[in-house]
This record gives sequence, C-alpha cells and structure tokens, in this order.
Amino acid sequence: MKCQNSERNASECPCDYDLCPRKGECCACVSYHRKNKQLPACLREMD
Repeated sequence: MKCQNSERNASECPCDYDLCPRKGECCACVSYHRKNKQLPACLREMD
C-alpha cells in the first residue's frame, strides 16, 4: 500500500504539532509512533 499525503488528510489530522513532516500521511505517522512505542494523536481520546 502506498502512503498518500492528501490535503484532506492534513486538514483533518488531529495532530497538534503543525511542523510534523508526517502530518496527513497516516501510514507513515502510525508506523513512526508504533516504532517509538507511542500512540498517535488520531488514536488518543479527544477532549
């Protein structure tokens, strides 16, 4: 599966770190956080 960076993904991404190079690239983001034993923002509960 090819990871795609779309305007829609980036605009709906709940990540609060706007300078993240993976913003909008969901598969790259999940892969990065999984490798670092972290939970990406999109999988955390929203307040």
